[in-house]
Amino acid sequence: MPNGKPRIRAKLLLAGIVATLPVACTNPNGTESTRVPESPVPAVAAPTVSATPTLASTLDLELPVEKYLITPEENARMDRGWAHLVSTCMKRFGLDYEPAVRESHERTGQTAHRYDPTDPAVAAARGYHGDDSAGGTPTPPAESVSPDVRLVLGSGSGSPEAPGGSRESRFRGIPIPPGGCAGEAQEAIRAGGGTYQDAQVAIDVNFGDYQRSMADGRVREVFGKWSSCMKASGFDYETPTAAANDPAWSSPTPSATERATAAADVRCKREHNVVGVWFSVESSYEEQDIAAKLRELTRVRESIDIALGNAAAALRK
Repeated sequence: MPNGKPRIRAKLLLAGIVATLPVACTNPNGTESTRVPESPVPAVAAPTVSATPTLASTLDLELPVEKYLITPEENARMDRGWAHLVSTCMKRFGLDYEPAVRESHERTGQTAHRYDPTDPAVAAARGYHGDDSAGGTPTPPAESVSPDVRLVLGSGSGSPEAPGGSRESRFRGIPIPPGGCAGEAQEAIRAGGGTYQDAQVAIDVNFGDYQRSMADGRVREVFGKWSSCMKASGFDYETPTAAANDPAWSSPTPSATERATAAADVRCKREHNVVGVWFSVESSYEEQDIAAKLRELTRVRESIDIALGNAAAALRK
């Protein structure tokens, strides 16, 4: 998926039934994105950039905000603990069931595809459709489960189908917990102040400073150089995001024109160090923003760590 768009994991995935914790991960980037409009953000003073490295990509780098967002690896750790709790709960009802969970084996953090395309080989082969291997392990296919399992599993905390709603509240004479076993496991993961969803304050830093970086004079200047380079290759776009989000690339497979455009995009980014400037400016905005919201963000990190501790404790039982 093109740059500048968020990837947001589904809030509840039990209906499938491939069950997994409803963790929200957000990227203004990435291959599993959902397109949303780029809304205006409040203007702030432009921060000083201490250094501008020359970067071809940011695959192995992290933005400051990543400390306060749930990473794919942390998501997987929570999922494993949650699935074990679900299985334990289901056994109380005489049912043998453990949800399939997604694992994260690839680098899929905030910067993995934030400024894409940056890989000349991928751009030449896939255009703006991205790397087929990006995004880690795909979600397992939906499982076929019995009506009994579906009843006791439930649909998670706060579900309208939780006991007390339209669902039966007992199975084999045993009370079904609110939200079913899925809901009970969710509550155990967030016990003591834990969280399995990204906090809005961290999401605001992630999205807001990405947008601020694109409006920054230093980034606009390097975008101008990139645009001139693209025109020299026969492609007329003002910014990398305009090229990546061209509606012409909506076909299932990349056209020859798309591949050529993406290849030129990567070449022009490298020629003018677009990624290095952009990453440095955005990081500086985030550092400034984080300093202003540090108390709140520190609590966010503590909540994530509590949830991870609860997940680890569940697996030790």
